[in-house]
Amino acid sequence: MEIIANPTSGKNNGNLVLQQVQSYLNSRNISYNVHLTKEVGHGKLLAQQLSHSGAKTIVALGGDGTCHEVLNGIDFNKSRMGIIPSGRGNDYAMGTGISLDPCKTISAIVAGKFTDNDYIQVGNLRCLNVAGTGLDVSVLQHTANSSNKLSYTTSLAHCLLNYKPYSITVEVEGQVKQYSCVMVGVCNGTQFGGGIKLCPVAKHNDGFLDLVIIEKPVGIPTIFVMPGFVKGKHMNKSYVKHILCKQVKIISNAPIELDGEIYQNEPFEAEIKPGGLKTFDYS
Repeated sequence: MEIIANPTSGKNNGNLVLQQVQSYLNSRNISYNVHLTKEVGHGKLLAQQLSHSGAKTIVALGGDGTCHEVLNGIDFNKSRMGIIPSGRGNDYAMGTGISLDPCKTISAIVAGKFTDNDYIQVGNLRCLNVAGTGLDVSVLQHTANSSNKLSYTTSLAHCLLNYKPYSITVEVEGQVKQYSCVMVGVCNGTQFGGGIKLCPVAKHNDGFLDLVIIEKPVGIPTIFVMPGFVKGKHMNKSYVKHILCKQVKIISNAPIELDGEIYQNEPFEAEIKPGGLKTFDYS
């Protein structure tokens, strides 16, 4: 077993989680190696090298960003991916039922009951949870630039007060439409931003993308829709479009985010990869 760990994830929670995992494995004489990430992109490089070397199990121990990097480096023809959440939000884990108890999660990986779930392919990139553009990118940028590391929800409130909708073109199932958009999310998981229920009905193993388009509410200040949005009570609102699809093309001039990682000048063409995520049953 190869463990790619970000010890600083979740305000250094990653180091504590790693210690618990090591204690569990050591007490059972289970062989493993730990590879600590040192900079952005290192997790992807490690996963590439380990897959190439024939590693059968590669475990991502960290937040959604660490999982995103390992997902983009692993070769699923050679390796299976385990996930041990230790970030601040752990949105993919929370939305898919992966326990936040490290001992429970590593025990499920050791038990070796395999399952194949979906992921999102966006151009040459893979996305585990949510791909988006618009307000979510602005919030991430505002959070990253904050000197006191504001929470996603706090930054969301700030950005809603100053955000201006933008025009996007969406092509899905042969239909092309334009929207004055607050944000658009392509979902495999249910939530992002540390618990914001972007698409509470999404399923990570149904073979479909959940496309969520949020337009500017008519006659309602956008800030007023925030409480319902955070709790996932926006899905039936007139300003929200929810479309199940296999693939979607979104045209805009804005950056995109994949699992909370921002990409500039990347085409936003997404498709579902049913059963592409070779992982473990954590139930």
